[in-house]
Amino acid sequence: MANEYDFIVVGGGASGCVVASRLAEASTKPSVVLIEAGGLNEDAAPVTGASRFELAFQKDSPLNWGYKTQPQCHGRELDYSRGKGLGGSTAINFCGWAVGPDEDYDEWARMVADDTFGWDHAKQCIRRIENFHNDVPAGFQQYIKPKDQEHGTGGGAVDLSYQEDWLPTTHDVFAAAQEVGYKINEDVNNGSPIGIGIGPVSLYKGVRVSSSSAYLANPPANLTVVAHAQVAKVIIEGQTAIGVQTTDGRQFNARKEIILSGGAINTPQILLLSGIGPSDELSKHGITTAHNMPQVGKNLRDHCFSTAGIVIKKTHDKTFKQSPTPMGWFQIPAVLGSEEFEALPVATQNYLRKPNIPNWEMATHTPFFDGTPVETDEEIFSAICIAMNPQSRGTVTLKSSDPAAAPIIDPKLLTHPFDRRTAIESMRELLRYLQAPVWKQKTVRNLGRPRDDSEKQYGYEYFLSNLYSSWHMCGTVRMGQDAEDACVDASFKVMGLKQLRVADMSVCPFILNNHPQSTAYVVGELAAEKLVAEHGLDRAEAEASV
Repeated sequence: MANEYDFIVVGGGASGCVVASRLAEASTKPSVVLIEAGGLNEDAAPVTGASRFELAFQKDSPLNWGYKTQPQCHGRELDYSRGKGLGGSTAINFCGWAVGPDEDYDEWARMVADDTFGWDHAKQCIRRIENFHNDVPAGFQQYIKPKDQEHGTGGGAVDLSYQEDWLPTTHDVFAAAQEVGYKINEDVNNGSPIGIGIGPVSLYKGVRVSSSSAYLANPPANLTVVAHAQVAKVIIEGQTAIGVQTTDGRQFNARKEIILSGGAINTPQILLLSGIGPSDELSKHGITTAHNMPQVGKNLRDHCFSTAGIVIKKTHDKTFKQSPTPMGWFQIPAVLGSEEFEALPVATQNYLRKPNIPNWEMATHTPFFDGTPVETDEEIFSAICIAMNPQSRGTVTLKSSDPAAAPIIDPKLLTHPFDRRTAIESMRELLRYLQAPVWKQKTVRNLGRPRDDSEKQYGYEYFLSNLYSSWHMCGTVRMGQDAEDACVDASFKVMGLKQLRVADMSVCPFILNNHPQSTAYVVGELAAEKLVAEHGLDRAEAEASV
């Protein structure tokens, strides 16, 4: 039959490229098709490291779905950029590589009752993904001292490195941190991220590394890539997924399985358009229910952040196109001792009290005050505070039964009292950091400051007025043990259906304390592991187990 393959992978982002590549390279050589709504992204112009802060904000770009949220705090629609085309969001993101706390992975394993997701296994998976270049410039090795044995240095697919040009104020970042009592973390990616440090980025020799360039540079003959083909729905017969249909009417059939890797926004949209989701919502759009699944499109989690900065006297004359972004993760006693914390479920409290679990993240040298007018002898030092461990849960729902219509995205940011407390205290901490002696002596004037002086609500209105999504959306087809509360099991299988799996950030049972690029790659690798093992695709492994 034409257009029939052993495996169909829908979506060429971080997870999808990994799954398609790993399946195709298995020794039994199954036929695999990777179907991508966007293009091949072969244009070399956007891959330079100089554009790492620019691509996510480009309007009407063929690389971006250009999504917006429903009105959030203060009635503002927020940018919800998602990468389109091979590479997905790895082709337009900020290139950050932050794997998060070891305790996050162990919590994932506990929640889904599968040690595959625990830190011991996940860190081996991360090392397999990474091709880590320990190239910290000599002048900064007093702060950043990653150990090669903690990272993948054996030629993994994703090149990671430290940029060559470091702004002079990077030294001040660490001096100020010590002045306010923050520790320096010599390696934020060893499973213990607490403290301030600098991680590598998915750039190498000035060029962006996307999942496409990492995993599909030399695809084998049994892997077919079909671009500019948006999947409209999964075709279900009985309780079995047999194929997919694209918006231009083509049908692709699967002999073995279909893996959806469209991401936290597009995967629930495809499921809903396929009649897989809450039956009451489907009926509103005239969609026949193929499989009633109440949690599809629910449980959307995302980190949000706000900004502050200072204008200082110019410290340099050159243009720094690829300077790193120092990042730090910290706990706040005022959050852990708050009434909002005490109102959380005991299991959540116990998790948040673990020593490597942060309440907020700070990042400096960010672009969010770019364009602010300054004098020729001045420059801007900007920073953001990210509220971690959000308890607010949003939704992704259909606008209509038309696959071309963007879904309705409502992350419901800061609707939970605990998240509001975290936002207030993280802004308070950021402003305390910007008042460190090293910054006070350099400051010409402040940028972005709260006007309210209420002790308990300090900075909240300002946080709302300068609210951004971190573009860390996840959880909309989340993994779990019970179909009443989840959509996929620990093998990535859609509960109640055959031959259909989901492998992308939508499966996360909670939002990890990291930047999700690394997690998306891990999800792809773990899903591929399970598929290869279950279908006996690797002869060497299959023979060894006999």
